[in-house]
Amino acid sequence: MLTVALPKGRLLEPLGALAEAGGLPLAAALRAAGRALVVEVGDLRVLLLKDADVPVYVAQGVAEVGVAGLDQVLERNADVLRLMRVPFGHCRLCLIAADGSRPAEEGGGLVIASKYPRLAAELAARRGHQATVIPLAGSVELAARLGLADAVVDLVETGRTLRENGLHPVDEWLRVAPYLIANRAAFHVRRDEIRALGRTLGGAL
Repeated sequence: MLTVALPKGRLLEPLGALAEAGGLPLAAALRAAGRALVVEVGDLRVLLLKDADVPVYVAQGVAEVGVAGLDQVLERNADVLRLMRVPFGHCRLCLIAADGSRPAEEGGGLVIASKYPRLAAELAARRGHQATVIPLAGSVELAARLGLADAVVDLVETGRTLRENGLHPVDEWLRVAPYLIANRAAFHVRRDEIRALGRTLGGAL
């Protein structure tokens, strides 16, 4: 069986619907599986993982293929093949500050809080910021609002959450989308099966 790593978060439901439209009854299998973390559907074994773990499982060869956001692939520095963009879930990785603050224009050092410490540091350096990055696991918006950091680096989709918390995007640092990713060695061995999965998800590799 081809082993596929999928994220358990916000991407899972639209992925199930996309697969169903392509003839793979993934959504039905996930509903029937309940809280199971390994689900078999057709010729696939599906691993349900935290978003950040998908690139790791694929890079290490535990799963031959997976779906992961570009943010997670880059943060994990995962050595995987990016085969195609998935046609939903697109957003922006932005530098975000409290209303009335423009930290990127103040010069000098910049203290950033983020769930993406490695990626935030790399992108800050590319923009000439001397950044200190504080790693956080969640609710990073509070870090800028309560003064833990000058700004935060996080994903922005509609911007509604920012507005409701007195924040605004200062600068867009990266366009982010989910990708179908593959283990390099597995792609050479199981290319046809992986290509077929890509077609099921509505794209050509």
